[in-house]
Amino acid sequence: MMRSLPDDALLAEYAAGSLPAGLSLLVASQLTFNPEGRRRVAELERLGGALLAADAGPVPVAGPPPSLDAMLARLDREGPRAEGPRAGLSAPEPGNPFPAPLRAALGEGPGATPEGVAWKRLLPGLSEHVIEGFGDEHEEVSLLRARPGAPIFAHTHTGVETTLVLCGLMEDRGRRLGRGDVAIATDHDDHRPRIVGDETCICLVVMTGEMRFTGRLSRVLNYLS
Repeated sequence: MMRSLPDDALLAEYAAGSLPAGLSLLVASQLTFNPEGRRRVAELERLGGALLAADAGPVPVAGPPPSLDAMLARLDREGPRAEGPRAGLSAPEPGNPFPAPLRAALGEGPGATPEGVAWKRLLPGLSEHVIEGFGDEHEEVSLLRARPGAPIFAHTHTGVETTLVLCGLMEDRGRRLGRGDVAIATDHDDHRPRIVGDETCICLVVMTGEMRFTGRLSRVLNYLS
């Protein structure tokens, strides 16, 4: 499944602070490319605050507390407001594909760039950097750097793989994905992404479960991995 915008359920979990750490990092990073998503998160936070206030306050004598539909209608009438602190994520710096939430997770300060990452070579043209500190959530969070023509083998997953494109272009299951686009692959997807164009592609990848190779060399690749 491909989409350029996280769905409302994912944004609601992010606004509530209930996403696992790795997925929360990916959503926060995607929101820096996505003003509409930031606006939606701000409205979800407002709605959450209204629901908490209604739940904590006394029941008015004149009638029951307002319904969820009534609160949503009120938000629509009032229109968008300024973004809240969690949603107010600055746009990426010119020339640096790493958004602020990712730079903070890397611990390299606001000037972090792809050149400062300790890349581990996987195959010719293909490198990975695992971001530490997310193991307690049963997630693997990593950066993947692929040059044009890099070999990416067909594979599936025992869990869910969520990919955010930070720079470059990739094609996956007939769809072209660029900066800020999100792709989600589950155990129902057998896919083989490829890099298109002449620019190196860097992605932030959050994966639960394991990756299983499915092509001609699958037995050898699964053994080596």
